[in-house]
Amino acid sequence: MNTFKIFPFLILCIFNVVFSSPQLPNNKSVRIVGGDTAYAGQFPFSAAIYVQTTSSSIFCGGALIDHQWILTAAYCVDGATLFTIRLGSNSLSNSDPNRQTFASSHYVVHPNYNPTTLENNIALIQLRQPLQYSDYIKPITLTNRDIPLYDHLTAIGWGQTSDSESGLSDDLQYVSLITITNEECKNVFGYQISSDMVCATGNYIEGTCLGDIGSPLIEHIYSPQSVRHAGVSSFISGNGCDQPHPSGYTRTYLYLDWIANVTKGTFTQKIKITSNTKMVFLALLFLSIFTILSAEKIHSGELRYPSGRIIHGETADVGEFPFVAAITVQTANSKHFCGGSLIDKEWILTSGSCVDNALIFTIRLGTVRLESEDSNVLILSTSEYVLHPEYNPETLENDIGLIRLRMAITFTIYINPVYLPKEELEDYTTVTALGWGQISDSNPEYSNRLEYVEMSVISNLACRLTFGNQIKDTMVCASGNYNEGICLGDNGGPLIAHKDNTKYWTLGGIASFYSGNGCESTDPSGFTRTYSYLDWIKNVTNI
Repeated sequence: MNTFKIFPFLILCIFNVVFSSPQLPNNKSVRIVGGDTAYAGQFPFSAAIYVQTTSSSIFCGGALIDHQWILTAAYCVDGATLFTIRLGSNSLSNSDPNRQTFASSHYVVHPNYNPTTLENNIALIQLRQPLQYSDYIKPITLTNRDIPLYDHLTAIGWGQTSDSESGLSDDLQYVSLITITNEECKNVFGYQISSDMVCATGNYIEGTCLGDIGSPLIEHIYSPQSVRHAGVSSFISGNGCDQPHPSGYTRTYLYLDWIANVTKGTFTQKIKITSNTKMVFLALLFLSIFTILSAEKIHSGELRYPSGRIIHGETADVGEFPFVAAITVQTANSKHFCGGSLIDKEWILTSGSCVDNALIFTIRLGTVRLESEDSNVLILSTSEYVLHPEYNPETLENDIGLIRLRMAITFTIYINPVYLPKEELEDYTTVTALGWGQISDSNPEYSNRLEYVEMSVISNLACRLTFGNQIKDTMVCASGNYNEGICLGDNGGPLIAHKDNTKYWTLGGIASFYSGNGCESTDPSGFTRTYSYLDWIKNVTNI
C-alpha cells in the first residue's frame, strides 16, 4: 500500500504540493475533471475570484452565502491585498449582461489555519457593500448536518479539465462525486487527513484540479428540493488530476459557528446524524495559482482630477445634505466647477485644485439643483481663499483649500454645516460621496441634481495596487462593490460618514482624484483625509 505525504512549499508565489509520488506541474490553475458545462443561473452562488498579493496574482473559486460574504479557502485569502470578484456569469471572458464585478480587500482567515497541513482551510471575504440578488446572483444555504458516507455531491469550478490542458476553463464546470470514508482516503494520502476534511471521488477520474481551490462542494436536498454548501475545495493528489485519486475539501458543517460569529449572520444550526460509523473527511492540497491577465488590474494608474459627477449614485432630497456647496470657479483664463462643504458660517472646505489661481467664486448653498428655481437657495460670491502652503498640483499631495465668505451667513434647515472629524477614517468604514459631476464617461454633462453614492474605505496598501506610490498617508481611497465613485465635476466635494452612529454627518474626506482608466472603471476614488488637516483648518478659520 502506497502512502503519499504532503509537503507544501512556495516557489515564485505558486503553492504546490509535493508527495513522494510525482509532483504537480508548475503554473497550473485547475479545472473540474470529467465534468459538464453549467448553464446560466444553474449555480447563482458561484464566485470567480482574482486574488492580488503584493507579489503575484492567483485565481480561486468561492460561494456567495449572503448579501455581503463569500466563503472560500484560507489559502485563497492568506496574504491577499485585493480581490476582484465576478458573480452572475458562468463565463470568465465572454460578455455577459448578468455579470457583476466587485472589488474588496477585507477578508477573515480561520485563526487555526495551517498552510502546511491545510487544516482549517476556510476563510471569508467581505464585500464593501451589500449586493442585490437577481436570478443569476443568489446565495447558497450552508449545510446543517455532517455529510453522510457515500453521499452523492457536486463539485464546481473553472479549473483545468485535465493535466495536459493548462489554464482555466472559460466556462463553469460541474461534476458528480461521492464521499468516501476517512480510512479510504488515508489509503491514498496517509494520516495527514484530519477530521475537518472530507474526500470525494467519481467512478473514474472525476474531481477537482488546479484552479478549483475555494470552490464549493454541493449537496442536494430533495425534500424540499434545494442545494447546500457542504465543503470548500482544498487539495488534489500530487500524481495529477487525471489519476483515480480522491479530491479533498474542508467540511463546512464544522465551521457554522465560526462563520456566524464572523458574519454576524444566523445560519442553520448543526444537526448530528446518528451513525455507528464516524464520518471522516480527507484531504490533500490542490493549490491552484495562475497569473491573472486582467485589464481591470492596474498596477500604476494615472491620477485624474475629477470635474464630473457621482457614478451609480442616487438623487439627493432637498435638505438631505444641507452643508453641500456648488462652486463655480473663475480664473484668469478659464471657468470650472467644484463641490465643497460648509463647515462654519464663513468657511467652505474644498480641494486645493479648486481654489488654486482662482479670481472669484460663485457659491450656491441650500439647494440640490444647479439650474432650477429654488426658494431655499442662497447664492454668494467671494474672492478670498486659503490654499494649503504645501499643495502639490503634480502629485495632489495636500489637496485642500478653504474659501471664506464675505459675510457670515445665517443657518436654516437647508443650510447647515457638517461636523469635522474627531478621529481618522478606519478601513472598511461605510462612507458617502456627494457631487454634481458626470454620471458616466460617455455623458460629459454635469448632473442638475445632487447625487450621492455609498462606498467603503479601503486600505492605502490596496489603493497603491492601482495608483502606486502616489498614494500618501494624507489621502484616503474608497470604492463601491462595482464601479461606484466620483467623476469629473465632483472635485472638492465631501466624503462623509455618520457621526458616532447617529444621523449626523462628519466630513471624512475631500474629493481629489479618480483613475485615468475612467470613471466607470472598478478602480477606487481618491480623497484628501480631512483629519490630517484639522490643526491647519483651525489655525486658518479659528473655529
